Amino acid sequence: MPIQHDPALEAPHLLPGNHQYIYELQNVTGSPTRRSPQRIRHYYDCENASDEAEKTVVEHVDSEADQASSSQQSLHYTSSEEKAVVKKFDRRLVLFIACLYMLGFLDRSNIGNARIAGLSADLRLTSSQYEWTLRSFYITYALFEWMPILYTVLSPSTYIASCVAAWGIIASLQAVATSYESFCVLRALLGISEAAFSPGVPVFLAFFYKRDELASRIGLFISAAPLATSFASSLAWLITRIGQKSPIAPWRMLFLVEGFPSVLISVFAYYHIPNRPGMAKYLTKRERRVAELRLQAGKRKDHQHEARPRRFEWNEIWEALQDPKCYLTAMMFCSCNVAFSSLPVFLPTIINDMGYSALSSQALSAPPYLVAFFVVLLTAFYSDRCKNRSLFICFHALLAAAGYAMITVAGILKASPMWRYGGVYPAASGFFSAVTLLITWTINNQESDAKKGTGVAILNIVGQLGPFVGTALYPDDDKPYYVRGMAVCTVFMLVVAALSLWLRKFLKNRNMERDAMYSFAEGAEEEDLALHNENRKLVDGPKGFRYIL
Repeated sequence: MPIQHDPALEAPHLLPGNHQYIYELQNVTGSPTRRSPQRIRHYYDCENASDEAEKTVVEHVDSEADQASSSQQSLHYTSSEEKAVVKKFDRRLVLFIACLYMLGFLDRSNIGNARIAGLSADLRLTSSQYEWTLRSFYITYALFEWMPILYTVLSPSTYIASCVAAWGIIASLQAVATSYESFCVLRALLGISEAAFSPGVPVFLAFFYKRDELASRIGLFISAAPLATSFASSLAWLITRIGQKSPIAPWRMLFLVEGFPSVLISVFAYYHIPNRPGMAKYLTKRERRVAELRLQAGKRKDHQHEARPRRFEWNEIWEALQDPKCYLTAMMFCSCNVAFSSLPVFLPTIINDMGYSALSSQALSAPPYLVAFFVVLLTAFYSDRCKNRSLFICFHALLAAAGYAMITVAGILKASPMWRYGGVYPAASGFFSAVTLLITWTINNQESDAKKGTGVAILNIVGQLGPFVGTALYPDDDKPYYVRGMAVCTVFMLVVAALSLWLRKFLKNRNMERDAMYSFAEGAEEEDLALHNENRKLVDGPKGFRYIL
């Protein structure tokens, strides 16, 4: 098949193989004080591949060797070796980060279970005061959501371990709160510690994965939230039963049992989490090189910068602050957060007000989030496979809106509680999936680490305005149907669906402008055009960068 080639690239060589792309990155030595430019040659073959022909050839010059001489070192690796490295990161890194997020979300959202386990009664909290304990968390969470930028500056292993230890200690101290005021202070401090960790994790994962690998990994990370909520409800049911025969109040035991494990695991996190792909202790020396070099082909800048001091790229941060797509995704995230922040902390109370006992309410809170866990994983997997975000976000936003609408109508008609409970399933599955893809979409469409960090910071700062609405949606005056709160969530999820289609159109137009700017050949085959775009991205970074729709 004939293909279009960028004149800036070397002429391709045809090798035997079964439609395999083989890349050769060749560093041309320049000044010893400057990083050498890259020349890229693409080999495209159309015959049956042999094992030898499937090898990816990467010629790389280390910075030290670049300064000492013009000699070159080369590394050959196969696609199976690359897959093995990715699988190790999936098992050792992503699952561990998801575990940390699950612990953090557990400590954040278990206040809903604690409320019906005696918290409000023991601390004499009114409905308004309970809402302010929720707001105190989100106020500090929003104020400190600029901190994801620090993932690109500080050592992630030390930074993450410190965050986990901090929220574990603070969450445990909630067990000794004796007044409304002291409890509010602890919730505010918990917000700071979690804001330092959770919003920046997608930026951290982007150091280890390519753009089209990211959604499923962030999906696994975010899916820990519904899993944590499901686990929290089951654990709360068990702790409440034990606490009824214990001298310690059940809600105090709940905070202690669910909070202190984070302190212990933070020590392990310090030694287990790598700062960059080439520093993972569970990879062999060869696998570390493969982990780093496989990312270089798709990135504008050299990522071999462990030896260099990290610093803010202020010009890139400023560009991100002026980027309209950052604010569109942030508006969607804000709308999603109205539901995301409110349902987990109010669902036990809502189910309790349907007529179920406190123990039954704890148990019935778990299944909707367990279903949402699997839906998030499937959604993220197929979104990566289709290389599409907007249509999946739109579908799940409409799914969530349908769930909330079902609960709203059932409340207006005073229908059976099972109708309202049934609506929780699509609502939870929808907004958890939409949140996952919104975070991924924001990172996918930023070209550098500094822009990714800034984009996520904007996403979270604007997005955390949503919880201020969400935490006020279910006052005691609206029990037992909470029609107003459910109707508001329905509207916000419809807004997410509309904005996702708007942003899709905006990005599609931007991609067409880029195509026109670089005068891509008319009538080129789609596969050839994709290769040409990839070449442009490799050669000149942002000029050939294409947005994911």
